[in-house]
Amino acid sequence: MCEDLSALNKLPRFYQFEQSDHMGKAMEINVTGEVPKWIDGSLYRNGAGLYKIGPTAWNHLFDGYAVLQRWTIRDGKITYQASILDSEHYNKSAKHRRIVGDGFGGSFPDPCETIFSRLFNRFMPSQPEPTDNTNVSVIELGDRLFALTESTAINEINPDSLTVTEKSRISDYVAVHMGTAHPHKLKDGTAIFYGTNMNPNKAYNFVSIPPHSDPAKSPFADAKVLASVPSRWKMHISYTHSFGLTENYFVHLEQPLSLSIPRAFVYKQFGMNGADIIVPNEGEPMDILLVDRATGERLPITYKAPEGVVFHFINCYEELNHVVCDVCFYPKGAKAVQRIYLNLLLEDMNADAQHKPWYTRFVLPLSLDMAEEGENLVKLPDTTATAFLEKGSKTVVCIAPEYFEERMYADFPAINYEYNGLKHRYCYTSTSVNLFQRKLAKFDLFEKNIKTYDVSENHIPGEPVFVARPGATYEDDGVILSTIIAANPSVQSFMVVLDALTFEEVDTLKLKGKKNQV
Repeated sequence: MCEDLSALNKLPRFYQFEQSDHMGKAMEINVTGEVPKWIDGSLYRNGAGLYKIGPTAWNHLFDGYAVLQRWTIRDGKITYQASILDSEHYNKSAKHRRIVGDGFGGSFPDPCETIFSRLFNRFMPSQPEPTDNTNVSVIELGDRLFALTESTAINEINPDSLTVTEKSRISDYVAVHMGTAHPHKLKDGTAIFYGTNMNPNKAYNFVSIPPHSDPAKSPFADAKVLASVPSRWKMHISYTHSFGLTENYFVHLEQPLSLSIPRAFVYKQFGMNGADIIVPNEGEPMDILLVDRATGERLPITYKAPEGVVFHFINCYEELNHVVCDVCFYPKGAKAVQRIYLNLLLEDMNADAQHKPWYTRFVLPLSLDMAEEGENLVKLPDTTATAFLEKGSKTVVCIAPEYFEERMYADFPAINYEYNGLKHRYCYTSTSVNLFQRKLAKFDLFEKNIKTYDVSENHIPGEPVFVARPGATYEDDGVILSTIIAANPSVQSFMVVLDALTFEEVDTLKLKGKKNQV
C-alpha cells in the first residue's frame, strides 16, 4: 500500500489516472497534419493506470487498476476513449471508496470482513486468489477482444463500450496457475499461450488455443497443453512474462527470478506481499530452453546465459542450424521486480544505465555433434554472440550475447508481426518510463544502425505499434503508432504517426516533414 502519494504525483500523467477521468464514450480529437486514409480501425491499449481510490493508493507498478484505451482512426479522423476496466476487484474498491483486497505489492483489508474472518485468512494457509484486474494487454481472438494479465483470469471486452462482457479463467480448461499476457498468434488463427504450474515437474506449459467461430463458446474451451517442461529447481519456478517461438521450437527463459512455492502458500500468514513470493537468485545464470513444437520434448541442451531478466521477447527465428533469440535484456536484473515500487521507480527513471534493458541477441547452436571445448559454436556471420561448451559437459553451452548499441535503452518492442518466428530485419522500441532518454527507436539488424524519434522533456514515449500498409511489399512498409505520454500537467498526451521506413512524422504527400499528433 502507499500512504505517501508524493512518488505517485511525480510519475507520468497516465499513472495519475483518476476515477473521474473515466470516459463512458469516445470523443473526437484534433488532428495536426493528415493521417493516411488507408489507416482504418481501432488501436486498443491496456495498462495499469489507476493507482488511488479515496485515501488509499497502490505502491507497486504491477498493481494499478486496468485502464483501457481505444484510438479509432477512420477517414483521417480520430476518436479517443479511456475507460477503467470494470473488473470485480475494481468494482468492489469503487463501492467502498477505497482500495480493498490484495495486490502484488500491498494489501488492503476488506471493511466487510469480521475480525474472525481476518484471523482465519491470516493463519490458515491457502494459495493466493488470482486477481481479475487484467491490466497488461489486449488480444483479439477471432472477432472477440480479451484483456489479460499474469493471472489465469481473462476478461472479454465489448470493443465499443470497453466494458467486461464475460469472465473466465484459463485454469478452468488446462492445469496452470499463472498465465502470460503475451500469447502468440499463428497465421491460421491459433493462439499459443504460456502457463505456469506450481508443480515443479510440470512447471512450464505451452498451450494451444484453436480458432473457432461459436460466439456462445469460450475460445479457451478447446485449449490443450502441447508441451510441459520441469523446473531446474525443486521448490522454485521461474518467473515468466513472455516467451518466444520459431517455426520448430518454443523458446523459454528460466530466469534467476523465481516463484517460491512454499512462500506462495504461507505469505499471508507471515504478513508478506505477493511480491515477496518472487525471489531474486543473484549470481545465477539465465537458462534458455528449447522445446520441440512437434513432439513437445525439450531439446537436451541447456544454454546458460549471463545473469539477467527479460520481460519482453522481441522475436526468435532459425538460421543455418541455430536459433536466434532477440530480447529486451536487463543485465544482472534479478531484483527487477523489487525495483518497481513507485518510489524506487522514480529514482530509476532519473538514472542512467542502472536497471535498464538493452536490445540483446543470443544465438543458440542446435547441434553439438563434433563440438570441442574452446570452440565458438556460433557459425553465423555478422554477430558477436558466442557459444562454448561448458568445461566437462557435452550438453551445457555457455552463451554470451550481442548487444546492439548499449547506450540505447530498449523495451516494449514491436515488429512487423508477419515476421513473427521468422528472420526479421527491423524492430521498434521505446525507452518508456525513463527521464534520461525519451525516444522511440527503429533498429536495423542488418545494417546495425538505429533511427530515433525524440520527444520533448515534457513527454515520455509509449509503446510503438507497427501497422502494415495494405498491399505492403517490404518489411517496414507501414506506419508506427505510439502514444506520447504527458510527463507533467503543463502538456497533453498525444498520438504520433511515424512512417516506418523513414521513422519521421508522416506527410501523406512526401512521407516526411509534417506533424501528425493528437
